[in-house]
Amino acid sequence: MRRTRLSLALALAVASSAAVVGLPAVADAAPKQPIPVQLLAMNDFHGRVSETTGGDSQIVTGPGKDGIYGVNPVTTKNDDTFLIVGGAAHIASTVKGLEASFAQQTAGAGSSFFVGAGDLISASTFESSFFKDEPTIEALNAMGLDVSAVGNHEFDRGTQELRRVSGVTDGTFTDDVSACEGMETGITGCFGEGEHAFHGTDFPYLAANVVSRETGEPMLPPYRILDVGGGQRMAVIGVVTESTPTIVSPDGVADVEFIDEADAVNHWTHELKKQGIRAIAVLVHEGGQVESINPAADHLNACDNLSGPILDLNDRMDKQVDLIISAHSHQAYNCRLPVRGGEDRLVTQAGFYGRLVSDIRLTINPNTGDVDRRSGAYGATNVPVLRQGAGEPKVAAIVQYWRDRASVEGSVVVGRQTADLDRAYLKGKAVRDSESTLGNLVADAQLAAAWNSTAIGGADLAFMNPGGLRADLNCLAPAGSSQANGDITYAETFEVQPFSNTVNAVNLTGAAIDEILEQQWSVRAGSPSFLQLSVSGNVHYRFDPNAAVGQRVDPASITIDGAPLDLAGEYRVAANSFLIGGGDSFTAFVTGRTADAQAVTGVNDVDAFNAYLAGALPGAVATPGLDRAESTDPTQRFDDDGSGTGTC
Repeated sequence: MRRTRLSLALALAVASSAAVVGLPAVADAAPKQPIPVQLLAMNDFHGRVSETTGGDSQIVTGPGKDGIYGVNPVTTKNDDTFLIVGGAAHIASTVKGLEASFAQQTAGAGSSFFVGAGDLISASTFESSFFKDEPTIEALNAMGLDVSAVGNHEFDRGTQELRRVSGVTDGTFTDDVSACEGMETGITGCFGEGEHAFHGTDFPYLAANVVSRETGEPMLPPYRILDVGGGQRMAVIGVVTESTPTIVSPDGVADVEFIDEADAVNHWTHELKKQGIRAIAVLVHEGGQVESINPAADHLNACDNLSGPILDLNDRMDKQVDLIISAHSHQAYNCRLPVRGGEDRLVTQAGFYGRLVSDIRLTINPNTGDVDRRSGAYGATNVPVLRQGAGEPKVAAIVQYWRDRASVEGSVVVGRQTADLDRAYLKGKAVRDSESTLGNLVADAQLAAAWNSTAIGGADLAFMNPGGLRADLNCLAPAGSSQANGDITYAETFEVQPFSNTVNAVNLTGAAIDEILEQQWSVRAGSPSFLQLSVSGNVHYRFDPNAAVGQRVDPASITIDGAPLDLAGEYRVAANSFLIGGGDSFTAFVTGRTADAQAVTGVNDVDAFNAYLAGALPGAVATPGLDRAESTDPTQRFDDDGSGTGTC
């Protein structure tokens, strides 16, 4: 049985006072039996409302008949076995099933709550991102989400947009923006119609360590108190990584300060203890890494040499905190960590994209109101979100509505082309070691986006990774469509870059740029590989594919705007957020930063690409040449061989 409504009024009392005033205790005979509580947790959903595909939809369960995880180096095949998981409707049915299981186990005496640990929205897929993640919020409301911490991605569109979508907190704390306030309905927001009309979240976002510079108090509620029955209450505190200002646009969060997560938790824990509340859970959008990620599903509940910020946070949090639900690192773990002067506590994370739900069960002592961490009932399990049928009908209908809407929006023409704009091909197969027209075009678009961004303020050059290009832009219209040959639609550009990255920028040394180009040849996943980065059109360099690794690029050949690269100089570099973070082993994006340099977040990468294409309308965008990276070996050109190019 779910009991939730008493608590929000308590949390909202902070709107008028720095201290939260508790309700009088209810005079009721203490139950003789411990009070069972279930918390079902999800993190880093990133708007994956539709059923995911490919690796995002798979949880590996075994190595297959060959006994080898991943690609067999001899057969070059992958026969791993896996579960198919994910999708909002299936999350809803999984949550309902786990609640029913708990109700049966406790003979209906327990209370269940569905909670989130942030990044539920943004960095999302087309059918959600295009509509400012209003589809995801509608789906989360229908799932019955009770509360969530904010994540760094909740700030991607700035604090005002977060206030707008946080519906249940309207008129409290600094939330002075209602769901459709300032929106041009159907154009800039409030896209849903009829029963899908947008009203914001039905659950509160918690932000205990995000402090308004104007009021000195949290911008949104610091906690929510849950009525768990038997006259007892449990508090849930929400915090986000203190590093948020460095990974989102600074302008969007200029009105708030992000303070230390543990300090905020300890402050509000002290306030809650003054109210007599002893059962406390923390939702923290920060996480850790397990040392070696075993692909098998049974590893989802392991805790192999956990490392990262979550360990320090656990060490510094008040011993009264009974469990920590973490996020941000997209890992799955189920740990019990030591607590100074107290009992070990659960620290969990449920991966990403709604692939898993953490089923956390505990009991509260009916006399002390504290969680019994020594009880056999105190534990957690990361449960795969299996696809069984169509999923929960109400949520499935919501997802289908937005998929249908997205199919209409996706047909919008954003540009024109006169030839195929392809990834690199070799003998009819897409490859990642060669220069491509599409990669070069995206790099040009990202450089232009940096110059059009007031937050970034321009850049000297741009890079694009080949693995971020997932489809070609074919000039010939799809069979059976009403699309004209040469038209480029929104849906097509989204399929090219489906990861919802942002165009970021950071200051690097000239030596770091040289190192980035050398890191195109690296050992990845245990094997040597060559991932050729696309560079913006103002960059040219030569490489010798036969030279020793680390010495294949001639630094003297690297030019930017026709001028030789200054290894001791400083350059503003634009790339997607994946690369700027050192993805694909391009670590020099991180290690080569100039003193005190911080990455700045710009616009969504698809938006940047669309804007660049639209700049050529009503004409067609020019097809870039394959002349930016030059091999010194004429027998190994490492250029697209054109075998994927069609007619126009």
